[in-house]
Amino acid sequence: MAQTPGPNSVLPPGSPKGQQQQPVSLEFHQILAKAFHSSPPIITSVTDLSISRTPQAFNTSYKITLSTNTSYILKISPPPETRVLRYERNILESEADVLRLLQQQQQERRGNEVPVEMATPEVISYDDTRSIIDSPYILLSYIPGTSFRSAKEGMTSEQIENVERGMGRYLRSLADISPRDRGQGGREGNGGFGRATRSAKRYPLWRDAFTVLVEAVLCDGEEMLVLLPYQEIRHQVRRWSSALDQVVRPGLAVLDFDDGAVLLRPGSLEIAGAVDFERAGWYDPLLCAACLRPSRAFVEGYRAEALDAGGAKVRRLL
Repeated sequence: MAQTPGPNSVLPPGSPKGQQQQPVSLEFHQILAKAFHSSPPIITSVTDLSISRTPQAFNTSYKITLSTNTSYILKISPPPETRVLRYERNILESEADVLRLLQQQQQERRGNEVPVEMATPEVISYDDTRSIIDSPYILLSYIPGTSFRSAKEGMTSEQIENVERGMGRYLRSLADISPRDRGQGGREGNGGFGRATRSAKRYPLWRDAFTVLVEAVLCDGEEMLVLLPYQEIRHQVRRWSSALDQVVRPGLAVLDFDDGAVLLRPGSLEIAGAVDFERAGWYDPLLCAACLRPSRAFVEGYRAEALDAGGAKVRRLL
């Protein structure tokens, strides 16, 4: 089912015509039953979100709507025979752990009457046992909204600036989260810089962690015969790596966090939530895509001194 529905597929009752509806396979029912430890309500529709996915999307995603009018997002990793990049291995596990950590943080903030900037999906279940399908999957709560990327064209300058300012504040708040604050998946955090997957090696120095990340990408490119000046890139990373030593504490960063990860409320076009945390890790927070070419409003939200102080500009260029 990771790519196509199983042999027992049936169309959900009352499925509207003319939409990208996915036949309901037996595995969909089994995944919901396992997540809720009971027979779930009737599935009324399954929508394949792959047609609207962002270019950097990695997993196959479905929106599942039940007869109770409740919706969930099911994300499935590629089949085991699919070749993936080195830094993409086990990233669905990373998303599950990071989202659980963010949910804990949000609950604490609500208890302290501190406003939560953005909602994030709740992890209903994460399963890597391959007992139902041959790939790990994650079932998430559904946050209704329109992506900032798709809504941007019809927004006023003021509305766009308000959202970008909120994005800056949110990413800055993520930067203050440390792997030592609490363990992922209910375990003690092991600290250090590195990917957020449980099996990933952590490094005491950001210079070392960054070098490993870059080298993994370069090795993938070389193996796939992508034409790039590999030796020159390696030389420039070594040349400027001293600027990386200014980062002494890992923060939570989502590498590909950009306009496509932010959801807006229909009508008001205010921020509703953030999605897609597969590529989150314990890095220099400036590694986020949104920090590379920030707008003026984003800088106001993030705070200019954090983006430009000392060697921050060099780190963003790297």
